[in-house]
Amino acid sequence: MTVHATSGPAVAGEGGYLLADITAAIGRVVRSVTEVGAAMTALAAAARAGRHPLRRADLATLRPLVAQVLARHRGFAAGAGVVLAPDALADAPRCIDWWWADRGSGPGHLEVDLDPASAEFYDYTTTEWYREPARTGQPCVAGPYVDYICTREYTFTVSVPMVDDGRFVGVAGADILAGEVERMLLPRLSLLGRAGRPAVLVSGNGRVIASSTARILPGTVLRSPGSSTAAADGLPWMLVGGPEQAA
Repeated sequence: MTVHATSGPAVAGEGGYLLADITAAIGRVVRSVTEVGAAMTALAAAARAGRHPLRRADLATLRPLVAQVLARHRGFAAGAGVVLAPDALADAPRCIDWWWADRGSGPGHLEVDLDPASAEFYDYTTTEWYREPARTGQPCVAGPYVDYICTREYTFTVSVPMVDDGRFVGVAGADILAGEVERMLLPRLSLLGRAGRPAVLVSGNGRVIASSTARILPGTVLRSPGSSTAAADGLPWMLVGGPEQAA
C-alpha cells in the first residue's frame, strides 16, 4: 500500500507521510491474515485432493496462526480468524471461526447465531468485508462501522479472499479498532491543522476516522468533505482540509 499526494492545500506534502504510516501498519496486518488465508486454502486443497469432506474440526490447525496474528499485532488487531463461504464445510452450512485478542486468559472464541431461522441470525455474506473480496478477489478494508457482533466499538475489518481451485471459500481477516487508528494519527493530524482549518481523515463514504478539531468528531459523516490532499492505494481513505459541513 502506498500513498499518493495530490494537489491541494499546504498539508498535502505531509499528508502523504501521515497516511503512509497507517497504511504500512494496516499492510502488515493484511500480510499476516494472508498467511492464515493461505493455510485455510491449503486445508481445502488437501481435502479436495484426498476426496474427503472438509469439516469444522479441521479448522483447529489454523488457530495457532490466528493466535500469532493477534500476538504480532497486539494492541492494534482486536480479533482475527476465518469466515467461510456457505457450504464450504460438510458439517456446518455457515461458519465463523473468529478469535478475540488475548485479554489475560488467552484468545476468546466469538460465538455468533448463524441459524437463518433465528431472529438473531447474522448473515455475514451481506457485509462489505465479505462481499468485496468475494467480488473483486482483492483485500478489503471495511469501515469504520460500529461492530455490534464483536468489538461493539467503531472498527475496521481487514479481509482477504480465500480461493481453492477457482472456488471462493471465504475470507481471512482481522478487526482493528478505529480508536487505535485515531490514536496513531492524532499527533501528526494536529500538526497538519495548524493552518487554522481542520485536517480530517475520512473513509470512502465520508465518515470521519480522525480529526484535528473537536468540532468534527470521529464517526461523523461529512456532507461536504472540502479539498482532498492525499489518497491511499488499497485504502478508501482521504485526507481532507477544511471540511465545512457534517451530516
